[in-house]
Amino acid sequence: MIVVPMFTHFRSARNVIGLMLLLLFSTDIFSLRHYWRRWHQQSVTRLIIGSILGIVLASLILKDISDAHLKKIIGGVACLFALLEFLRPYWQPRLGDSHPSIPTALQFKMWQGLLAGLLAGVFSTLAHMGGLVVVMYLLPQRLSNTAFVATTTATYFMLNLIKIPFYYRLDLFSWEILIEATALLPFIALGVLTGIALNNRVPERLFSRIVLFFLFATGLHLLLS
Repeated sequence: MIVVPMFTHFRSARNVIGLMLLLLFSTDIFSLRHYWRRWHQQSVTRLIIGSILGIVLASLILKDISDAHLKKIIGGVACLFALLEFLRPYWQPRLGDSHPSIPTALQFKMWQGLLAGLLAGVFSTLAHMGGLVVVMYLLPQRLSNTAFVATTTATYFMLNLIKIPFYYRLDLFSWEILIEATALLPFIALGVLTGIALNNRVPERLFSRIVLFFLFATGLHLLLS
C-alpha cells in the first residue's frame, strides 16, 4: 500500500499506477490458485458489479487529469487509508468483527454491496487502494478465515483484471513498463519474504504503526508538494 505514493515522488503518477497494476495482477494470479472457489460468491458478485461503475468513473477522471493533480489524489487517498487503518481498533468492533454482543452476521442489502464495490473501484483505479473498502464490507458478514481471504483475493483479482483494458485505453502501459514489471517480479517475492521475516522479529503493532506513519507522511507530502 505504501509503494504507490512512495514511487509517485520520483516518477510520473500515471507511470506508477500502470506499473503497479501489472505487478499486483501477477501476484493475484498466484494467490487465486490457493483459494479457488472458496470465496463468498454473493459478496464477490456484488462488489465486482459495483466496481465496474467505479472503474468507469475513475477512468473518466484519469483521462483528463494532470499528473500533478493525480499525485494529489493519490496523496489524499493514502492519508485517508492511513488514518482509517490507524483507527481500525475503534471502527472494526462496530462493524461486528469479533464483537461478543453481535452473535449473528450482518446481511447487507444489494445496494450496499454495489456501493461498496463502486467506492472500491474508484479508489483502486486511482491509487490501487480499494482494499480497505472491501475489508469494511466483508468484516460484518463474519465469514470464516478461509472464506474471507478467498473473497478478498477473488475480488482483487477481478478488480485488477477489469482495470487492464481501461488502463490500456488510457495509454498507461508501454513496452518499457512491461519489461520493468517483469524484472521486478523477483523483488516482489523477496519483499514478501522480507515482510514475513520482519513480522517474526518486530511486534505486529509496532510494524503496522511504522508502515502507516510512512504511508501518511508520503501521502501528506504529495498533497502539499
